[in-house]
Amino acid sequence: MSVIDTVEWLKKATTNQDIYKKLERYFTNMKEDEIAKYLQTFGMYQRSTYLEEWVERIENDQILKYVKRLESMLKEEWGGPDVPIFTFPCEQNNRKIQIEYDGRSGLAFHNKLFLFLSQDVKKNHIKSLFIHEYHHVCRLAVVSKKEKSFTIIDTMIMEGLAENAVREKLGEDSVASWTKRYTEMQCQRFLDRIILPNKEVTRENPKFSQLMFGTGLYPSMLGYSVGYYLVKKYMENSSKKTKQLLAVDAEVFL
Repeated sequence: MSVIDTVEWLKKATTNQDIYKKLERYFTNMKEDEIAKYLQTFGMYQRSTYLEEWVERIENDQILKYVKRLESMLKEEWGGPDVPIFTFPCEQNNRKIQIEYDGRSGLAFHNKLFLFLSQDVKKNHIKSLFIHEYHHVCRLAVVSKKEKSFTIIDTMIMEGLAENAVREKLGEDSVASWTKRYTEMQCQRFLDRIILPNKEVTRENPKFSQLMFGTGLYPSMLGYSVGYYLVKKYMENSSKKTKQLLAVDAEVFL
């Protein structure tokens, strides 16, 4: 199935709801309005004022073909699954996406992948985003635990593995800004004092997202940063590469 021609979807759609109607068959037990709310939480566009300009950029630079090439390369390299890949505009008024995330956001499931892009996003930023998100798809395909039962440790390591895959393929200059936010000593302290006492927290617990994103009194991007640190140290000490680590249990990295 692979890369879905969402440009044609957008050209033919008269309302945003037309898009969510098309997406409904890819989600189990979720209606159009639920899908819309969920995807918009992760950066999908809400207003359609700049769709024409976005479509023009995507077509002129053949972005969907570019994504297809990236998918073919990584699928062969990692032995990953063939899943539908959807590319949509991101919400242009979301300052965090535009400034901190370089005009892109993504969302991965075990059976589908979404890319949310600004109209002026750079190709190298699309590449790093796709590597990160497609790694999630590959990881979810090979680990025995179901994502709904993931603990904070499982999710931290999944994020750390994905961003270390970016580092391995594109270098230190291409990784997300949150990977450089803290020193190794700080990350180790966060692990010992904050993460490990909460290691059994699961997605149902409100504390889960607080720990991952570092909201409230927690350091910003806490779970992501510690996960990246743990995986990087493990890779350095073991000399193992991304493909060798795809199915390794999260507890091993501790």
